[in-house]
Amino acid sequence: MARIIYGVAGEGFGHSSRSHLTGQCLIDAGHDVMFVGSRKSLLYLKQYFGERVKEIFGLSFAYENGRIDKSETLKQNLLNLPEGNRQNEELFRKYFEPFEPELVISDFEPFSAWWAWRNRVPFISIDHEHMLTLCKLEHRSKNWFARITAGVVTECHYVGAVAYIVINFFKTPLRIDSAILAPPIVRPVVRALEPRQGEHILLYSTTGKGEKKLRDMLGKFSGQKFYIYGFDKSGEYKNCIFKERSTEGFLADLAGARGVIASAGFSLISECLYLKKKMLLLPVAGQYEQMINGHYIEKLGLGISAEKLDEGVLKRFLEELDKPMPSDERILWPDNDKFFGILQDVLNKLHKPISIALPQNEP
Repeated sequence: MARIIYGVAGEGFGHSSRSHLTGQCLIDAGHDVMFVGSRKSLLYLKQYFGERVKEIFGLSFAYENGRIDKSETLKQNLLNLPEGNRQNEELFRKYFEPFEPELVISDFEPFSAWWAWRNRVPFISIDHEHMLTLCKLEHRSKNWFARITAGVVTECHYVGAVAYIVINFFKTPLRIDSAILAPPIVRPVVRALEPRQGEHILLYSTTGKGEKKLRDMLGKFSGQKFYIYGFDKSGEYKNCIFKERSTEGFLADLAGARGVIASAGFSLISECLYLKKKMLLLPVAGQYEQMINGHYIEKLGLGISAEKLDEGVLKRFLEELDKPMPSDERILWPDNDKFFGILQDVLNKLHKPISIALPQNEP
C-alpha cells in the first residue's frame, strides 16, 4: 500500500471528474489517498470521498463578458496569495507532513506539486493544459499574446515531475522525454450512454446571456430543432427548446444529438468524441487552450471553430453534419483502458512501484 496525495485544480469540471475516476482506482487497489482541492474540485470530490478531501488555496480566473480578464485574474490572485500561502502552510504542517506521502499526483494543482518538489517527494502530472508547453503545436500568429500568456502560466504551475501525462485528442510530437501522450478518458456515466443520431442540435451557453439575439438567429433555421442549456430556464420558442440545468437530461440530449455547439473545453470535447458527435466550438476569448482545441477539431474534420456564432457559421456547421465522422489516424479517441495502461507504466517505473486497479464500474 502506498500513501498518495492527489492535488486537483479548482477551475473546470474535467480536472475533478478525471481525478475522481483515477483516484478511485488507486483506492480500490488498496492505497491510502488524500485529495486536496479548491472551489469546484473541493465541492465535487467531497461528495465522493468525504474526509479524504482537504481544502487547499487555489488559483482562480476572473471573467468579464464571457472572457478571461487577465489583469483582474492576476490582481485577485496576487491579493489573495499571502493569506493563501498561510492557509497552505497550515495544510502542509497539519496533514501533508504527518501523512508522509510516497507520491503526489497533480492535475494542474500547483501548490501540492511545489510541496512535493521542495520535499523531494516524486510527483506525476496528469492534465490537458501541459499540451501547450510540452507538445509541438500549430499556432496562429494573431493569437500570439494569448499564446505567450498561457505558456507562461503553464510553465509557472510546477516543474520537476517524474512524468507528465499529457491527455490530448490528437497526436503531436513531444518536447521532452518525461512527457507521455495519452488519450482522453470519460466518466462511466458517459460510457454507459447509447449514442444515436437524433434530429436536434445541442447548444450549451457558458455565459447565459443574449437569449433574444440567439433565438432570433436560430429561428432563421426553422427546419432545425435546437435544445439549449445554460440559461437556467425552460420554455419553447419556435424551434428553440430551452432546458433547465440537469446532468441526466443534458447527457441524454448529448447522446441523441445531431451535433453540439459549445465552448472548447476539453471535458465536453472528450465526451463528444466518445459519442461521435461533430462540434461547433466557440472558444472562450483569451483562453488559449480552447483556441488550440478549436483549431485542431476543425483541422481533423471533427467540426468547426469560430469566434462567434452567426448565420454563416451555423450554415457551415449544418453542412458539416452531412459529412461522415473522420477516421484520421492523428485522432486520439477516448480510451479509458489505454489511459490506465499508460498510467500503470509510469507507476511501474517509480523507485517504489505502485499498482492501480481498473475501474470496477466500467462497462
